[in-house]
Amino acid sequence: MNAELVLAIIAVAAVWIGCLYLAPFGRCPKCQGTGHIRRGKGRVKVCPRCKGRRRVQRLGSRTVHRAAFKIRDGQRAPAKYQEDSDGDT
Repeated sequence: MNAELVLAIIAVAAVWIGCLYLAPFGRCPKCQGTGHIRRGKGRVKVCPRCKGRRRVQRLGSRTVHRAAFKIRDGQRAPAKYQEDSDGDT
């Protein structure tokens, strides 16, 4: 039972991280993705959270992308000028 629970938690976390990587932006919760907020009779104001862009960055997506970039940078081959660092020019 415990092993199944642990595997289920790991699977859910992997799916969540994959979704954050593939879709880092979500609908703005303050304006429900409209980009503006109604104030009183006919008054419309640009949403202060998304600034009218209708999307906000999801919690954790920046961390996921930074980790992915670090992994990718670690696997890259060194540049040609970095391979020959004898000191002779």
